[in-house]
Amino acid sequence: MNFIDTHCHLDTYEEHSAESFESLRERIETPPEAYIHVACDPEAFEDARIRSESYFDVFATYGIHPEYVHTYEQNKYLLPDYWEHSRCVGCGEFGLDYHYGKENKELQRSVFEDQLEMALNTQKAIVLHLREAEEDSLSILKNAPLQNAKIHVHCFTSNASFAEELLKISNNIYIGFTGIITFKNAENVRKAVEVIPLNRLLLETDAPYLAPVPHRGTPAHSGMIPHIADKIAELKNTDIENVYFTTRENTRYVYGI
Repeated sequence: MNFIDTHCHLDTYEEHSAESFESLRERIETPPEAYIHVACDPEAFEDARIRSESYFDVFATYGIHPEYVHTYEQNKYLLPDYWEHSRCVGCGEFGLDYHYGKENKELQRSVFEDQLEMALNTQKAIVLHLREAEEDSLSILKNAPLQNAKIHVHCFTSNASFAEELLKISNNIYIGFTGIITFKNAENVRKAVEVIPLNRLLLETDAPYLAPVPHRGTPAHSGMIPHIADKIAELKNTDIENVYFTTRENTRYVYGI
């Protein structure tokens, strides 16, 4: 059972759970091979660097999330140095969020396009946050030179049609699923899993958010990945070993670990 949590926020987990990452690592019954810790607030970049240097199984990505687009101009200069760090495996998360950011769509689009252009020069994975912004997301991605970019559309929350449109853009777009696929009201997300080939899926928690059933209401952590993998196996009508093997290979391809 080899897997990597391809998207988690270890600092926020500590805040929400009042448990240290050190304690979590020691007690997880089914630990991941590695954690990809995502720093999406410039104020958290340095903490992410230190974490990735302190633990052999923690890697980092850095980006400016739509929530922090108002800080972009004063902080974008930070990104190249962090992206070049030896423990950095990706650029992001960044993108569009029209659920919480309806009032600044134009700024979000501008920041998305700018970060994407910068990230495409790094040769590292690109981590995208695309929430309730399907039309603009597709427009931006279709107009970008993505031929050689490996992209992780993280925490997919849309529908099968959007997933299929994303996959048409590039053979290097992979889609990550969280505990949402176990939620009673998430039939649209489960339908998306059904239409996406297993060799284009990634396992993630987005910890500490979106803990899967039966842990809803508690801080999610990487040890909950098996619940997500089990649901994917059920939806894809395949054995769990195939889910772990294929998604692990996908992770190796996208992130190089």
